[in-house]
Amino acid sequence: MIKTRLLLYIFFTSIFFTSILNAQQKPWTLLECLNYAREHNLQLKQGQLEISQKKINKTAAIGAFLPDLNANSSVSWNNGLTQNFTTGILENQTTFGGSGSVNAGMNLFNGMRNHYNYKKSLLEIISVQHKYADLEKNINMQIASAYIEILLNKENLESARIQLENSIRQKKRIEEMIQIGILPKGDLSDAEAQITNDNWQVVQAENAYELAKINLAQLLEVNDFENFEIDENLSELKIDHHLLQSLPENLFEKAVKNNQKIKQYETQEQIADYQIKMARSGYLPSLGAFFNINTRYSDRDQIGFGGITTPADPFWNQVKDNKGLTYGLNIRIPVLNGFNVRNQLKQAQLNKKNTELMTDISLKNLKNDVYKMHKDLKAAFQSLKAAEANLKAQRKAFDYANEKFKVGMLNTYELNNIKTNYVKAKNQYINIKYQYYLKSKILEFTIK
Repeated sequence: MIKTRLLLYIFFTSIFFTSILNAQQKPWTLLECLNYAREHNLQLKQGQLEISQKKINKTAAIGAFLPDLNANSSVSWNNGLTQNFTTGILENQTTFGGSGSVNAGMNLFNGMRNHYNYKKSLLEIISVQHKYADLEKNINMQIASAYIEILLNKENLESARIQLENSIRQKKRIEEMIQIGILPKGDLSDAEAQITNDNWQVVQAENAYELAKINLAQLLEVNDFENFEIDENLSELKIDHHLLQSLPENLFEKAVKNNQKIKQYETQEQIADYQIKMARSGYLPSLGAFFNINTRYSDRDQIGFGGITTPADPFWNQVKDNKGLTYGLNIRIPVLNGFNVRNQLKQAQLNKKNTELMTDISLKNLKNDVYKMHKDLKAAFQSLKAAEANLKAQRKAFDYANEKFKVGMLNTYELNNIKTNYVKAKNQYINIKYQYYLKSKILEFTIK
């Protein structure tokens, strides 16, 4: 019975860990990468903390409308030479006493400063939310770029391996042709040199591919670099080819509506307006109300009329009899404060102008970026078409050269030159294709 349970435990445990391992090795799609980064990227976590901090500031701004209420209490023992209230003689004695009070204060008017501060705190939350959204968009662009970089390097690696396999097969054909006397033995050295070069290209491509995976894993805060793989289905990239036909001014208009950084600066302008109002409130008088209730207790005897001493009253009787009330209003009128209010107002006004300039600069940069991205995308598309046509021509030339090489009409050196041109055309096409993917994706992220 015990053995049966043990076997069942081992069986289910192995299934559990196997499922975990398979889940870890499951290729990541681009959407999964973006969703995972939203939860685990450290920069985004910092942005979430900043939003939480601004929400705390809003709570503090609400608290400024509420009155202050504080309770105080103290007890003391006085031990030493003090006057005896009964005899009037200085004696060494110990007396016990205590006091307590409740204080309340409330701001009635301070130039609307609390109101402006509350409005400012609401806008600050909106501002950091725009900042977070802009950060998230930038992280998404970095992830998309890193994702495409992996696809590019993987295809370069596959191309390099295919070229190596072709070179190995070519060497075998050369050896066969040398045996039957069609080619000289010197051609074998050229074939071996080509294999050595192709091997080096494979090593370089493997290294670039692994580094690209590590780069994306680091962006996602994934530590298991060895088992990290992505889904190589290009259809997930969902390239929006309509961007090519769109007018750049329409793309810019859409980008302005959706750009989080510009929204952040526009919100900062509103915050600056409230900062100016808060600074101006320093010129106005402030009015407050206060209230205090206090009492005390002592264990010393009391001297009444005719010099008659009586024991100290009970604790609660003294608390009731000794209570006192203080309440009233206070007003503060600013007269001279070392230009503090004036300087705060000047600083707030300068901050408003600086924020307006930052908004204008961001609009200018965004317009330049969108126009440039659109032009680069069109150029990349034309380059892709040209590279595709060149690849077809070089492939046709290489296939024809292979046929001529088989019948001895072309030597190894000539064949390798034609093959080199074909490999260059293929690599050029691969790189331009992914450049087009990347430029399209970046423009898509920019305008949405």
